This record gives sequence, C-alpha cells and structure tokens, in this order.
Amino acid sequence: MDALYRRMPVDRLRVPAADFAAVLNAAAARFAADRSDRFAAGVLACAQWIAGITEDHPIRDGREPCTVEGMESCQMMADAVVYEMPHAPSGIDRRWALGVAGMVSWARGAARRPPVSIDSHRAA
Repeated sequence: MDALYRRMPVDRLRVPAADFAAVLNAAAARFAADRSDRFAAGVLACAQWIAGITEDHPIRDGREPCTVEGMESCQMMADAVVYEMPHAPSGIDRRWALGVAGMVSWARGAARRPPVSIDSHRAA
C-alpha cells in the first residue's frame, strides 16, 4: 500500500495525505467487517475514486477519472440524493450517498471531520 500512497494525487486533497490514507483504510476495514454497511461502502468507493484506485464514479454510472471539478460535481449529486432533491440521480441508496458526500466533503476541505473515525495514535 505504501506505493499506492506515494502515487496518490495529493493536488486534489485538502487534507493531509496520511489522514486520507488512514480514512481509506478505516473505511475498508469497516466495510470488510460488515458488508451490509452502505455508508462505509459509499465512503470506501469515493475514497478509492479520489485516490485514483478506480475510475468508477461513486454516484453515477460509468467511469470518470477524479478531478477537482469532478469532486465538486460528485458532492452536488450525493447531496441531491441525501436531501431527496428532484434532480437527484435515481437508484442510489441514501446511506451510500451519505458516505460519498461525507468523504468528498472532507477530502475537499469542506467538512472538518472525516466520515469514519481514525486512530489518532497510528504509526507514521
């Protein structure tokens, strides 16, 4: 995983890369522990997209490389699902969208807290 973190496109992150990596790992662990956890699944899918692990868009169908503009668009779509707006993408689980919204909002620096808790005493 260290090689992945060194390749991570930090230009689109507004949080420390080490914290982002810790959140990605925490989301993966939480989802591995409970595969029915749609919130953790959304956080993980979004984190993997932001990190460039996948180009699968976390909210809409299709593949799209993550960009700063794409993150803003993803935030708006996820929020539209969460708040049940008429223009929201259809067929998206609300808990999944909440996880995506939390991840992208935090990674963009719009939210102060990460969407999943991380061990503040982790090894560097």
